[in-house]
Amino acid sequence: MYQAAVMTRPHTIEMQSKPDLSLQPDEILIRMAYAGVCGTDIAIFSGDYPVPLPLVLGHEFSGIVEAVGSPEDAYLLGKPVVGEINNTCVAYRKNELCPACRKGLTNHCLTRTTLGIINYNGVFAEYVKLPAGSIHLIPASVSMKRAVLTEPLAAAFRTFEMAEIHPGETVAVIGTGRLGKFVLAVAEKAGAKTIAVIRNPAHIETAKAWGAQTVYCDSRENTVKAILDSTEGLGADMVVEATGNPEGFSLAMQLVRPQGTLSLKTTCGLPAEGIDATRLVVNEIRIQGSRCGPFDKALPFLADTEYPFDNLMTEILPLEKTAQAIESAITQSKVLIQGPASL
Repeated sequence: MYQAAVMTRPHTIEMQSKPDLSLQPDEILIRMAYAGVCGTDIAIFSGDYPVPLPLVLGHEFSGIVEAVGSPEDAYLLGKPVVGEINNTCVAYRKNELCPACRKGLTNHCLTRTTLGIINYNGVFAEYVKLPAGSIHLIPASVSMKRAVLTEPLAAAFRTFEMAEIHPGETVAVIGTGRLGKFVLAVAEKAGAKTIAVIRNPAHIETAKAWGAQTVYCDSRENTVKAILDSTEGLGADMVVEATGNPEGFSLAMQLVRPQGTLSLKTTCGLPAEGIDATRLVVNEIRIQGSRCGPFDKALPFLADTEYPFDNLMTEILPLEKTAQAIESAITQSKVLIQGPASL
């Protein structure tokens, strides 16, 4: 038996004993070290993002491989790992792939389940099992705590895979929480001029540590003026909306230049209202959503860069305080839940 924090209804987490997980071929059993709380977890917990319940939440994690379902994966035993969130045909090494996976659209596999979100229990538990094709080894230079950031950092990389940015172009980021900071870091490394739109003045110095010029968003009018002043009146080449709030969409539209890209990252589960479709058409604005990204780019970035990743993690709570951890994550930078492999 093992312990899991199970969401039974909005705002309610129950600690439950679960039967030991059995492995099929091409599956990996992982003993949890740390799990991170993200905006999607908060949205599900609040009820804004409805999913089938009961469910164990959580999809950002690090852990130790405890057992493997196939002999070819024996080299992973005892190794520190992270894992992707989409359980797909490719991840399960199926011989017959669905139409999406055949086209290389593995994040949109027609048979996928999603770790801690859709029809698959997540990592707010002592153990989790995942398909072997989702597993990535953690480099020796990356701590188990820092490795929890792999999934959101990969999502930041995905922003610029979906909509390429070129050196010297301007990227403005609205919402400089965890994901927003990662977007700033990746954009700066790509040679972009980065601007962080800040709503809380206490976050100005923090944003500067991620290489960004800062704009204090005390009002919509002043924010628009500041971005236009910084871009010779044209607007940013790309605006990344990572506020976690549906209202961020309409502000982003006012900051992006004609024929620029508006990149949406928010998954709060609520519809955006007040969208000016005429402005989108007249200014020929490209709207680009993006979500899960490349772990093979994120892990070396965590290992080799000097960005203050570790400073993001502000609180670590035990598994039995999962509900408190989710509530704390509403206001804190990064809250971790501690698993048995960290002890």
